[in-house]
Parts: sequence; structure tokens; C-alpha cells
Amino acid sequence: MRPEDRPIGYWLRELDRRLESCFAASLASHDVSRREWQVLNGLGPADPFWGPGERPYSEVVAGLAARGWTTPTGELTAAGESARSSIAADVHQIRARAMAGLADESYLTTVRTLAAMSANLG
Repeated sequence: MRPEDRPIGYWLRELDRRLESCFAASLASHDVSRREWQVLNGLGPADPFWGPGERPYSEVVAGLAARGWTTPTGELTAAGESARSSIAADVHQIRARAMAGLADESYLTTVRTLAAMSANLG
């Protein structure tokens, strides 16, 4: 079967599965969860992706503070900045692998197309 013979839903799920797998493996190598990485990278409790059923922001920050990576109020320490930089380098590599061979305009077109399709259904 040619790739274009599969519906968009297949490719959305497949890409999501592969991205999640790559990010999970990378974050596990740093012994951090997705939420811990997001907090290290500047995500706060007001972020729209922080929803019901998630670990409370204060709990995530407390865990990072116990490692010495943040203050109890969530500000990065020098050790936290070092960890953030190291993890960010790995995240950048994953994104670069996903984008290999694609022009920036192709990415923007894909994002705009998916956003429009979502808006059409929402």
C-alpha cells in the first residue's frame, strides 16, 4: 500500500505514536517525566495543556526542587538550567529527525492544514 492510500487519521495516529515513543525514551534517559520536562522548559500551571487528572503543578515542582533543579516556587536553579539544556538538546534532535528532508514551508503548510481541519470539525 502506498503511503498516500492511507487516510490522514492513520498518519496522525502513527506520527503521534512515534513522537511519543521517541520523547518517552529520551526523557527516561534523563529520568524525567513529560510534565517535569515541561515545567523545566517553562510550562506553568496556567498552560492550557494542564488539565484535569494531571499531576498538580505544585507536586511536579516539589519533585524538581527535591532534585535541586528548581526553587520551591518553580524557578530554575543552575543545576536545573543545566538539566534543561541537556534535555532540550535531545528534544531538538528528535524534532530535527522528524523534520529531516522537509522544507520549513512544508511544515508550516502541514500545521496550517491540520489547524484548519480541526477548526472545521470544532
